[in-house]
Amino acid sequence: MNHTHYDIIMAGGGAASRILLYFMRLQPGFDQLQILVLEAENRISEKTWCFWTQQQHPFEHLIRKQWTELEFKAGDYTARESINPYRYCCIHGADFNSYFNVEFFPAYPNVTLLQQKILSAEHNNHHWIIKTEQQQFTCNRLVSNTAMNNQTKPMLQHFHGWFIEYNHDVFNKRRALLMDFALPGKEQFCFFYVLPFSNTKALVECTYYSAEAFDPDVYQQEIQQYLLKSFGNNFKIYHKEQGAIPLQLHNETSATMPDMIHIGQSAGMIKPSTGYAFQRMVEDSKLLAASLHKEQPIRRKRHRRFKFYDGLLLSIIREEPHRAVSIFQQLFSKSSMKSILTFLDENSTLAEEAKIFSKLPWWPFIKRIKFNG
Repeated sequence: MNHTHYDIIMAGGGAASRILLYFMRLQPGFDQLQILVLEAENRISEKTWCFWTQQQHPFEHLIRKQWTELEFKAGDYTARESINPYRYCCIHGADFNSYFNVEFFPAYPNVTLLQQKILSAEHNNHHWIIKTEQQQFTCNRLVSNTAMNNQTKPMLQHFHGWFIEYNHDVFNKRRALLMDFALPGKEQFCFFYVLPFSNTKALVECTYYSAEAFDPDVYQQEIQQYLLKSFGNNFKIYHKEQGAIPLQLHNETSATMPDMIHIGQSAGMIKPSTGYAFQRMVEDSKLLAASLHKEQPIRRKRHRRFKFYDGLLLSIIREEPHRAVSIFQQLFSKSSMKSILTFLDENSTLAEEAKIFSKLPWWPFIKRIKFNG
């Protein structure tokens, strides 16, 4: 049945909207809500999401591969370590998308998915009016997964990845390579990332932090050289992916319109210093879905000090990328990977954070505290 008025309209599809729907379905009365998801295009299948967890995950059935060991490389230094009780997990966007298209949406006819570009959204004191290129809708509540419209241009984490297969064993399928700073002398902060799906197959990504993304040939030449140097040339490419993630500090004091909820990127669910977002969206959506009926729903809380840490690290990466590489090397050489993951999860204590920072060079941070103060 086609509607023009809905209880909830989700402006922007993507992972954040689908994850929220996944948890909303568990709430009483969900099948009585009329929900519309509007997205200009669906590019979920082009993405790969990674996260770490200690527990059974809500999307456990979609995890393609998991690793119990992580590796870090910078110059001649290499760290390899078990991360137990954590698991580093990977979900392919194609599997995620297939689940929702084949299983979720057909099971809930009260949820309508339309590929339409939103032109405007206005609130008239009674409901929201959403105009697309094709038609007009109204709703009682608007859930926005659209990108933040900040005046300042964010730094980007941009990347290009090859899914490759060798004709012989070259990878350790139990160990993921989190960062390999194999391109010394670069003006930008850049590293390689290797996720082995077997001893012969892996995703190999070239990742940069800078204001602008590059021509695809730049990444492909870097990956080609890295593979030849590290693993040899007897491989074939069976898939490619590319993307750019905005790394910016979320403005939590920005005004919110009536009956409007931000999710995903616009709610600050992308970790500004690393680009990780999937697990943060899961945690936020679980709380939000259970309290969506409230005027002020419960959200994933973030202590302000982690925003402060992210701001300092982004500043160093932007202004002194070579020093940032040295900081990461000291971080991984003097702290356990489990403590680093706990810190990146923002679940560490002040004492644990003090222990981590005490092992890092203090001047790059101190001078920015003074500058920002």
